Amino acid sequence: MSVVTMRLILHHLAALICLHVPDLAIAENYRVPAAVERQVSSVLGVDIEATQRLPRQTSMQVMQQGGVPFVRFTIADGDIGGAPTDNDPTHNRIFDRRYSERAEIRTEDTLQRNSRYEITFEARFVEGFFGDNETFFQIHTGQKPPLMFFFRQFGRTHLLANVLQGCERTCGHNDQPEYQRLKAIFPRSRMLGRWHQYRVVLDTSNRGRMSIYLNGAPLFEHQPVTFPSQHRPYLRFGVYRSGSEDGNATSVVDYRNITITRTGSSG
Repeated sequence: MSVVTMRLILHHLAALICLHVPDLAIAENYRVPAAVERQVSSVLGVDIEATQRLPRQTSMQVMQQGGVPFVRFTIADGDIGGAPTDNDPTHNRIFDRRYSERAEIRTEDTLQRNSRYEITFEARFVEGFFGDNETFFQIHTGQKPPLMFFFRQFGRTHLLANVLQGCERTCGHNDQPEYQRLKAIFPRSRMLGRWHQYRVVLDTSNRGRMSIYLNGAPLFEHQPVTFPSQHRPYLRFGVYRSGSEDGNATSVVDYRNITITRTGSSG
């Protein structure tokens, strides 16, 4: 074999290897430095941590408007998250999606079991959120979330809450427990481009209750919710959604003024 032939073979092999680089994009996700976590915690008012890599450095940014700081999350088409399930073929096949796009952070501290809490935060939807299920707030356990709060856009903006109704002890990542879906419908022009305050009142017992208020008005009240007894709940902020063969629009959401107050014990 001539030297020229060998060089041509090596050139073609290198080209083939380069074609597979996009499949490894999840390994190149951005690990949030501790200094950035502290800055974001200071702005939001609660201690947060980025336990999963973000798709890119610009997925989470501290910004200001009129001298008031806030934290912005941006998710673009193909921004596969850093959670183990986000690019797991088995998990995604069960839930009928190609992969998950995610840019989220979580609260460092967990909520106490069998306790009553009041959680408030402000959020502003800047653009996007045209998808089938774009989650912007979760109460999670590391397995199945007792609450997923998200948008669905079909001509009208559906503000939806999935509230867990099963898994009294534990749930695995691939389990499919029962959820109660609750919804409110708003004009898109009312929801985007302005700050909204959310207030969540909840009981973290095994058979708890939850109420959510938007700008002081109830979306739902005293809804039964299950908090699995073997897990400690915490909060997640940011964008989480399914990948799409047709492509997703870029979605941008801002947060500020998070408060978490324990108001007493259950019962």
